[in-house]
Amino acid sequence: MAQASQAFGRALLLRRKRAMIVSLYSTKGGCGKSTLAVCLAAYWSQTKKTALLDADPQASLSVCRQELVNVPVFQDTSKGIGKTIARLAAEYERVVVDTAGYRRRKNMEALAHSDFVLIPCKPSPFDLKEAMGAVELLREVVDARERKGSPPRYAVVLTMAQRTAVSAQIREELEQSGVPFMSAQIGQRVAFVETPIVGFPPAGSVAALEIELLAKELRRRVKA
Repeated sequence: MAQASQAFGRALLLRRKRAMIVSLYSTKGGCGKSTLAVCLAAYWSQTKKTALLDADPQASLSVCRQELVNVPVFQDTSKGIGKTIARLAAEYERVVVDTAGYRRRKNMEALAHSDFVLIPCKPSPFDLKEAMGAVELLREVVDARERKGSPPRYAVVLTMAQRTAVSAQIREELEQSGVPFMSAQIGQRVAFVETPIVGFPPAGSVAALEIELLAKELRRRVKA
């Protein structure tokens, strides 16, 4: 038991030296969580050794054409998902985790092992309410991890956003609430939906730029 604990500790140390682990979490379906996970992984795979971990029993990422997105997809919905994340983090530079879309113990484990948790939210009052519920759960995780010295950072990211009064209002409500949210946002674009089967959007496209801006902001926030 002591040897296993030491090995796990070494894996966590190596993880912190090499990998950035980003989990996507939402308590509501249809917010683009899995799609965004694939897009981020496909973007990072252009310059970093990247892995996707499907922690959702629905196995949404199984539709990915791995040879086109250039990212291996692993699956783990077990109680030992934390060890799987640590193992992948020891081998890859970027690990993107697509969690299940509801509250469960295994989600908590995955979130606790993350460097950053993104909470996708469509610009609607209903989705904002669900995102706030996810934030409350993240705060529980952060409070628990702070006692161990490695709490994950988190933020809401607007997905399927358009230039509408509703989108502007949701951003304003997020700002007034004090909940962390990303400056970058993801629009409603066909290119994102197609990424799992045709690969990352062409360089220079608006879709590619939106993912790039989000990825760079994530990196800055993890370093801060």
